[in-house]
Amino acid sequence: MRTIYTDNTILPQDKKFSYLTTDVTSGGSSLAVQSISGFSSTAQILLIGEIGQEKTEIVYPSHATAPSGTTIYLFGSTSYDHPQDTKVTIIDWDKVEVTHAATVTGAKTVCGTLTILVDLPESLYKDTTYSSGYYFTNFYDSVNVLASDYSDPIPYAGFNDNTVFQIKKRALDNCGEKIGTEITHEFLNESLWEARRLYHHAPGKRPFRRKFDVDLGNVTTGMRSVNLPSDVESPYTAENVYGVRIGTNENMIYFDKKGWDNSYQGIAHTTLDVAYVTTHQDLYCSDVRDFDDSGSVVIENDTISYSAKGVSGGTLRISTAGSNNHSVSLDVWQNASFGLPDKFTVFMDTDSSFKIFFNRPVETTYVDMNIWGDYYRTLVDYDSDADELDEPDFDMYVSWLSYKIKKKKNKGLEPLTDPDYLEWTSRFQKSLANEQLETDVRVSPEISHLPIPQ
Repeated sequence: MRTIYTDNTILPQDKKFSYLTTDVTSGGSSLAVQSISGFSSTAQILLIGEIGQEKTEIVYPSHATAPSGTTIYLFGSTSYDHPQDTKVTIIDWDKVEVTHAATVTGAKTVCGTLTILVDLPESLYKDTTYSSGYYFTNFYDSVNVLASDYSDPIPYAGFNDNTVFQIKKRALDNCGEKIGTEITHEFLNESLWEARRLYHHAPGKRPFRRKFDVDLGNVTTGMRSVNLPSDVESPYTAENVYGVRIGTNENMIYFDKKGWDNSYQGIAHTTLDVAYVTTHQDLYCSDVRDFDDSGSVVIENDTISYSAKGVSGGTLRISTAGSNNHSVSLDVWQNASFGLPDKFTVFMDTDSSFKIFFNRPVETTYVDMNIWGDYYRTLVDYDSDADELDEPDFDMYVSWLSYKIKKKKNKGLEPLTDPDYLEWTSRFQKSLANEQLETDVRVSPEISHLPIPQ
């Protein structure tokens, strides 16, 4: 048997709420609240109370009578008594659906759907059908018939030791605590990433976050840039880009933005706003202000001549058509010499994306070759409990979370005397020291060729 847990504590987070202004008895058919602002719809799901409390329940507004004044009329009635000042929250979901697939990407089969157990911090579903594969969960809105995205796959065999799930579980077990209204998944996730940021931003670079031979894209004729990977640390600078090369050629040399500007002096550039067809009368570009009043341009090594330009419309009146059709967004050049780039720089493009820019457009010889990159990646944000930590000593975070749990429960804790905090500090420092020991430093002295004394 496998038990699948779903976190309920996230349901009321950042949601609209109000408070009861009078007591509600079991069987009550309406709620008097401080304000019905945001409660105007009859197709909502309402939570009375706080997640994890004994009498917390889900109710629904009346389908026939809309809220008015400060009163919310109910479809059905309350199951429990609720005192004045009890919180009433609009939530998105009232059910949890559990599905199963043989593989991570395989077809999903619904195991079951259960009403969210809001008096517990987690809803649980016990499956006795499967003995392998992966489970997925998603929330469901039975009122509006809507479903959330699926969770990350939950392996039948359980999460690996380096996953967020297992690290949080070991810390909770270590402290004898469970997820509740005070120690929530959100609190543990924030605390875990606080520690990961401390480690990531400690002096030096984490060796395990260096990425080599990453395929950044493929060459097209005339391209001058390629997108920087989204996980590069500090993408607004080239300090974390170790190498850029095309195919089997050697790495390009870094040069700064000023050097890049110099390499494109006297060269006009734009991009196609509309796909070009050889029968077109005009070439539609994003901007033609820097181009000669008449002349020729090159797109993917295809020369197109024009007799006039329309500055306001970004058009070039074609006098001699090109040999091929060209797709939208391709580079359009004037006075450029294509070749193999041997220098690169990094900066933000006009579309607010960060890119690696070459010192010259790439020529046709290298079309379809891979553009390879080596770089240092940033700390990837939390996505789910299935996330696997890449730190070699991931167990140090169990000590950190144990300390944070005790500190929150005790409303403050002296770190210098807490054994879990001391354990965390020791392992943190040891991890940094091990990185230095693994660093291979080589010095190659430059020897001048001086005449040998006679």
